[in-house]
Amino acid sequence: MDVTSATPQVTKTTSTSFAYNPNSELKSDDFMKLFLTELQYQDPTAPMETKDMLEQTSQLTQLKTNDDLKNSLNKLTSQLSNSTQFNSISMIGKIANTGNDGFSVTDAKNLTEQIPFDLYFGSDYISATIEIKDANGDVVRSFKLDDGEKGVKSFSWDATDDNGNPVADGVYSITANYKEKDTLKEKTTKMGLYPVDAVKFENGEAYLKVGTQYQPLNTIKEVLEEI
Repeated sequence: MDVTSATPQVTKTTSTSFAYNPNSELKSDDFMKLFLTELQYQDPTAPMETKDMLEQTSQLTQLKTNDDLKNSLNKLTSQLSNSTQFNSISMIGKIANTGNDGFSVTDAKNLTEQIPFDLYFGSDYISATIEIKDANGDVVRSFKLDDGEKGVKSFSWDATDDNGNPVADGVYSITANYKEKDTLKEKTTKMGLYPVDAVKFENGEAYLKVGTQYQPLNTIKEVLEEI
């Protein structure tokens, strides 16, 4: 007996109602609907073979597993983000090492503005001396400070040595030696070490307020309890 499969008729419409998936992504529920629809409209004279059904069921199981994995990764990412924010906030009051312990000087004799820099003193201080050193560690300029209070202090340098001559082109680092006013303990600080005064978040990224400016957390070299 000859059997002829019926061909379904397709009618075109002008309706603007349609299903749209902007990400071209099938979720497990979508896959299940398609699978059940395929079973519903399959040719009764040529039903889906067992191996094909098992294959599609296996695909559905794998898709479900991928969805679960994706959800788990999203939760993990959220937890890590919250953990990073908590850790950032816990840095307030500690000392951040920005890694910027000096600056580069070029054509000092034609310098029109002094070079600004900040130093942090961890206590009220006496007998303080700032030293500016070249790349070889030699002191090219030093000057004494009046006694002062704990905090971030701003200074400037005209790029000259102790004799008033413009320094050579190169990289210079800045340190300060002082004594704690109360204990007379000798201490050293340097440019680039500042307390973390505040934390802000922009587009999911943490910024620490160190010295007089905010700096991205991922550029901080080290966080210390004290100096």
